[in-house]
Amino acid sequence: MVEEKDGVLQHTVHASRESRSRRWEKGVAWPARHLAADIGPRPPGSKGERRAARYVQRELEELGYRVEVECFRTPVTTAWAKTFTRLLIVVGVLLFPVNGHLSYALVFTGFLSFLLERYGRNPFSWLGPIGRSENVVARSLPEREPEVRLVLLAHLDSPQSAFYYRPGLVSLYRLFRIADAAAQGVLFILFTLAYGGRLLSMDSSKLEFLWRTGLAFSTVPFLSMLALFSTAVSCRPSPGGTHNGSGVALLLEMARNYSRHHPHSAELWFVFTGASEANGRGARVLVRRHRRELRDAYFLVLEGVGRGFPACNAKEGPLPGFHADRRLLRLAHRIIESYAHYSRGMSANRLYPGEALQLLSRGHRAMTVTGREESSIPRHWRWEQDDQANVDPRNLRLALDFVRALVDAADHGGLRRGKSKMRSGSPVSKKQEK
Repeated sequence: MVEEKDGVLQHTVHASRESRSRRWEKGVAWPARHLAADIGPRPPGSKGERRAARYVQRELEELGYRVEVECFRTPVTTAWAKTFTRLLIVVGVLLFPVNGHLSYALVFTGFLSFLLERYGRNPFSWLGPIGRSENVVARSLPEREPEVRLVLLAHLDSPQSAFYYRPGLVSLYRLFRIADAAAQGVLFILFTLAYGGRLLSMDSSKLEFLWRTGLAFSTVPFLSMLALFSTAVSCRPSPGGTHNGSGVALLLEMARNYSRHHPHSAELWFVFTGASEANGRGARVLVRRHRRELRDAYFLVLEGVGRGFPACNAKEGPLPGFHADRRLLRLAHRIIESYAHYSRGMSANRLYPGEALQLLSRGHRAMTVTGREESSIPRHWRWEQDDQANVDPRNLRLALDFVRALVDAADHGGLRRGKSKMRSGSPVSKKQEK
């Protein structure tokens, strides 16, 4: 239950005589349970992901929205591309005594691909199987001329699981990622020196030392390649209860709220993206197809909000990373200061390239709202046990209140830039939208 006293939200949880299943059916978490339990795993481009899109489409249409479904092609997994990137580096290291030119070309290409991969732009993403995915879009227009356009995103797909996400091993995941990045950086430097030395006729003993040192460092990307190869051939997708059934449930509840009354001055987009795990393919398709309309828009990404207290990611991506939009951060700081008792404040996403990273790196204004517990890695993150039982309805309700406060503040001028009106793309009447 949520009560408001003196401008502060007070959250209490009362004991209930109803069964757990009955509370699920009546609560905001019901869509998360349906996605994780009834529909099940939803990897990019799969039938499960398309079933989730149909479910969301029906829910929005029942609320009175005009729904747009945008289809697109997507890689089913990025594991093949990541495996190939490390294969290039390992083969390049082994070939140095035979052909120095080809060796350095492979190491250079592999390292460049690895850097692009870290920001969700692996050039070999399309090497693996291809599937069909969908974005589901609905809009709510304000009562007067819109002053800001706010896009709320939640992805429909669930992540691929792998043995290194198993509880107990996942704590080493971050360390191994750091070791993998460091090893590839050292290999690039070593073989740049070795290749330059070979061109300048460096002493053969020094070249052999550089090569053997490179062989030692190449064991890390080799192990990484084996782990990714096993993921590509034998992984099982996660049910996606918290990631990201909870985000979909929260966004559906927000759409339900604004189906009963129009926003004040903000044009709201409710976007359920597909193929987030394929380097944010759905979000990238969205901003490309609506380039004019979304040029000045703000994006609020909802992900993993079903476990822990709500938090905002101030940074996205590996070091140095991308800062979230300043106006969205300022608005979030204001909400956090007012309701500090139900938020974990600011955080950073260094684990994986999320949709906010894809948007920020392309010049869009974005920020992620997620859930944070005491541990740095979420409970059952990308594991097979991320099912409906991993979603805490109380935490999801807190996240819903937090996002409502953010959207309400934005709707009442919190993101306004001067007195100028929002740029219009292709104007659509309220009658068409609702």
